[in-house]
Amino acid sequence: MKLYVTGGTGLVGSNLIRLARAQNSVEVIASQFGPQPEWTVDYELDPLDISDAGFIRRSILKYRPDVVIHTAASVDQVWMRNNRELAWAIMVDSTMAFARACREINARFVFVSTDWVFDGLVPLVTEFSPPLPVNYYGIMKAVCEQALGAMDDLNYGVGRLAGVYGLNYAVPALLRREQSLGFEMGVFVAEQVTRGRVAEIWTGPNTNMQAHPTLASDSANMLLRLARNDATGIFHCFGSESTGRLDFARAVASAFDAESNLIAAVPTDAKALEVHAGIQIPFRTCASVEHSSAVLGRRALNVAEGTAAFREEWDAFHDGRGS
Repeated sequence: MKLYVTGGTGLVGSNLIRLARAQNSVEVIASQFGPQPEWTVDYELDPLDISDAGFIRRSILKYRPDVVIHTAASVDQVWMRNNRELAWAIMVDSTMAFARACREINARFVFVSTDWVFDGLVPLVTEFSPPLPVNYYGIMKAVCEQALGAMDDLNYGVGRLAGVYGLNYAVPALLRREQSLGFEMGVFVAEQVTRGRVAEIWTGPNTNMQAHPTLASDSANMLLRLARNDATGIFHCFGSESTGRLDFARAVASAFDAESNLIAAVPTDAKALEVHAGIQIPFRTCASVEHSSAVLGRRALNVAEGTAAFREEWDAFHDGRGS
């Protein structure tokens, strides 16, 4: 299989490439829009401006992959709010350009979406629940999901992710070391507790308080399964267990053999709330993964499994075995 990964230096993209490289039957091409990898890579790297549809088409026609997995995206809520036209070009127009190019060469297209296509108020959502986004990021992802579903003769799958945490194997400097209003706090907690410091966990207001934390390497496993599958539609490729923000932080601490008193609940940082004023954050995500697990032949890791695997990856990476 010839696999084309967008966002190859990002968190999900770098884990996809790492997993694919371990499979001798996969040839990897990666687009790169941002920082260069911090070490020499053994796969084809194509610098690509994903805001330019012409560049996208030429790149896909040049490499003619069997599958494109589109992970590239902005997750900066403030930047997207302040740069709506450019954000739309990067998030929506690029997605449709990749989809059209894939259709032209009969390649499968896997689009990475998010649990934030929902408002965070519904007690339980499924792959078939109507989206109801509450911020610009979620709106753009939902628009892409619906537009892909409306395209004729497109071999596609949508893989939704949530609360992704883990190691970046291309540009470690991009590790999400700071807490955010979202659920991406795994590295933040690990770095705090391994230094014997208290990890202060924000508990609101306007904070994602419940989600399906997803280990990046496990999301890569699920997305590669979706790439090899011929099923169309939307699939939940995120962690199989929904949990609260504090409970997840405690699970990370436990995986790193840290005392539970190193996790402390605090109000959400006032400066973060000020910067994100006017940007609504989904309160919780609780979703079914039964359909996706049945189609893809595997459920994603739960919280205990994911944090244990994260600890193993962390130890291997920091002693030089995991690059």
